[in-house]
Amino acid sequence: MKTRLFLDLPRISHLCHVPKKNKSVVLLSSFHHDSAICSDSGKPEIIEFYNKTKGAVDMLDQTCTRYTVERAIRTWTMAMVYGMINIAVVNALVIYAHNMRKDQPEKKIKRKGFLLRNAHDLVTPFVTQRYKHQNSHIHVRNCLSF
Repeated sequence: MKTRLFLDLPRISHLCHVPKKNKSVVLLSSFHHDSAICSDSGKPEIIEFYNKTKGAVDMLDQTCTRYTVERAIRTWTMAMVYGMINIAVVNALVIYAHNMRKDQPEKKIKRKGFLLRNAHDLVTPFVTQRYKHQNSHIHVRNCLSF
């Protein structure tokens, strides 16, 4: 019992696929623009492509979980923001590592060190500005000195 429903929208393909009874797969793709079926397996090409590339998504989830910026929160909007920050940091690390391998192929980049350097670089201008502020309480200025 294989049922397929393709919906071609402008620049997006939507697939509802029922490979077995009580099991359905729904996919949206901006990469595929036709309802092509793979001749080897009989599955839609969108599903074949997903199956070939889903390892990257699993690796991204695993990498984001190891060192995450998420905190205990109650709102879904903050969960989305933290998720985007996690993905952005992983993407930045991939680009940085790729560029570093061109210059120093033997150097291995650790994610924790990369995160700490980025956090420090992002926070330093604000800490410096706060330290230089004239109206800061003396106790706050002493705590912020580095």
